[in-house]
Amino acid sequence: MLSFNKKYAVPLILFSLVVGIAYLSYYNYKTQKSLLLTQLHNNSLNIASSVSSAIERFHDIKSTINLQKLVNDVSFGLEIFEFRYIEPDGTIKNSIFRDEIGKVLTSESFIEATKGNRKLNTFFFEVRDFVDVMSIYYPIHLENKLIGIIDLAVDISEYNLQNGSPDNFSILRREVDIQNLLKSMDGSITNSLAILKKININDFLHAYIESAKSIIEISIIDADNNVFASSDNRRISTKIKDRDTFESSIVKIDGKLRYRTMIDSHMHENNEKMKLLLLIDATTYIDHETRLFTTATVTAVIALLFALLTSRLIYFSAIEQSRSEKERLEHLVKQRTKEIELLSKTDSLTGLWSRGYLEESLEAEFKRAKRYDKELSVMIIDLDHFKQINDTYGHMAGDEVLRQVSARIKKHQRETDFIGRYGGEEIVIILPETDLHTAVKVADSIRKSIEQEAVVFEEQTISLTTSIGVNSMRSQEHESYETMFSEADEALYNAKKLGRNRVEVF
Repeated sequence: MLSFNKKYAVPLILFSLVVGIAYLSYYNYKTQKSLLLTQLHNNSLNIASSVSSAIERFHDIKSTINLQKLVNDVSFGLEIFEFRYIEPDGTIKNSIFRDEIGKVLTSESFIEATKGNRKLNTFFFEVRDFVDVMSIYYPIHLENKLIGIIDLAVDISEYNLQNGSPDNFSILRREVDIQNLLKSMDGSITNSLAILKKININDFLHAYIESAKSIIEISIIDADNNVFASSDNRRISTKIKDRDTFESSIVKIDGKLRYRTMIDSHMHENNEKMKLLLLIDATTYIDHETRLFTTATVTAVIALLFALLTSRLIYFSAIEQSRSEKERLEHLVKQRTKEIELLSKTDSLTGLWSRGYLEESLEAEFKRAKRYDKELSVMIIDLDHFKQINDTYGHMAGDEVLRQVSARIKKHQRETDFIGRYGGEEIVIILPETDLHTAVKVADSIRKSIEQEAVVFEEQTISLTTSIGVNSMRSQEHESYETMFSEADEALYNAKKLGRNRVEVF
């Protein structure tokens, strides 16, 4: 099972990746399509809300909503303190104070004006909220019928009037400005009402869809499923079937795609079951959906290609990494093997070659010299009275002496020489392609360097001398390296016998 997983791990991951990307692309397409449809429906709700609001204002004095803007546009720099548009019954239809809209004005001056105790369209002076103001109640008439009253108060505290003296020239100028402002608002309101009175609601709906490019049809459906009004005259007085089970959907009408929906619209207080039937051009939605599908498909294909390329790179990268790791491990094994081999060939105390490796090297060099008729010399170095050093200074001192002596001897080593610890305090040097005369010179140089420099160990100075036996191979006399080595050992023995601290040749 484990081998199966290893073998098919990459293909399985690749397959899972492909399936995952394909699913995500499909899911993204479905989600975005749903969002487009939701947006289309929300747009239809916004349209319905706009139409409902427009129709409500069609039955109301829509212009009063813009009176505040009108005041700002033609205020002539007046410091307007209060402004209201009031229905004849006292209900505040519009005001600069939004929280009082819909409430009934109960000020004393207004009550006096409605009862006839104060004339309309006449300036008077009073105090409102501790501020001196010049006020006026201006009547709005349509066809000789009172339809509203404008309550306007201007701050005149800067004129410091005593008891509201009207003789101030600045006050008179303000009265003229205010009269001009009121006449402008009067004209705006009465003109709006006159236009609204003449316009037919069906014409209004038709004009509305003409200004909105995406709306194809707007129809108002009453509680009995009859088309109360419509932008399409052919629908007027027709009946809508199954209004209560009507579902929003995209339909094909006259060969064109339309989004059809029916939305609640409380346009009349006396008929809360009025609904709006909207037909909206769905071409843009279909175009968006097509582009979305194309984008999702292209994205999926690109993602799949990228996944395949990435998986391929990962696969070959894994193979290369595995190969590199294998080579690294093999190199590490070889390196560790060499280190272990080196440790087995090296004396741990002095760092010189071990006795076994020294004998192997001497045998190899002896055979090479015999075969190619080359010179070969060997010397055996022995420290004088080394046992006495151990007994006097201790074995740790003896070890330090061996380490330092070995380091000094290595300074005389050539690249082709072999130096090894043969045992105890004996050190052997193999000198390939070296004659006896040269070997003796090297040996004497080593002897002098050991004699001239004492070893310091734990603040104790240890003087040293050494005895060296040297021998050179003569091919016609030596049959084995053992013979040659034993002769060098005999030369060492003679050096000790003759007084030590000397070099002797066999």
